[in-house]
Amino acid sequence: MRNLVLGLVLVLAMGDSCNNGVVGVQDYGSVTGRVLDATTNRPIANAIVSVGSLFVVTADALGAFTLPHVPIGLQNVTARMPGFTTDATTLRVRKDATAQAGYLRLVPLAKPDAVPTLPPPPTPTPEATVIPTYVPPGYSPSPSASLTPAASPSATASPMPAASASVQLQPS
Repeated sequence: MRNLVLGLVLVLAMGDSCNNGVVGVQDYGSVTGRVLDATTNRPIANAIVSVGSLFVVTADALGAFTLPHVPIGLQNVTARMPGFTTDATTLRVRKDATAQAGYLRLVPLAKPDAVPTLPPPPTPTPEATVIPTYVPPGYSPSPSASLTPAASPSATASPMPAASASVQLQPS
């Protein structure tokens, strides 16, 4: 009986050590963006950016931030800095993808009413490049293949008679 109780305690102790506190499987993505002063469009270094209270980072010298390992779903991203207002945006975080928060723009608390806030700077658009992603083995473009357009059908067709080409409307 003593060996049975001791064995049961040992099995329960080993089972408890395997639990790492994870209740279920969670999928994650990441969030990136920049924190700017809304009156000057200058970056705000060391601004505190958070998703909830568990996922917190500070912005770098250019105001840029990346929050890694953010749970998927709708998330509220908030930027704070002493002496500035708070700004937040809601975005959808997808599994193994980076969500773009864009610009989080903070207004200084000491801003006079006569000083307007500036529109955000333009977001650079990546240029599309045409690079083949797959080239079959042994493929080489034939010299007869050209990228110049063929002659248009109207240039090769016979011209229409002038009488049938014009239409005159009678006033009613």
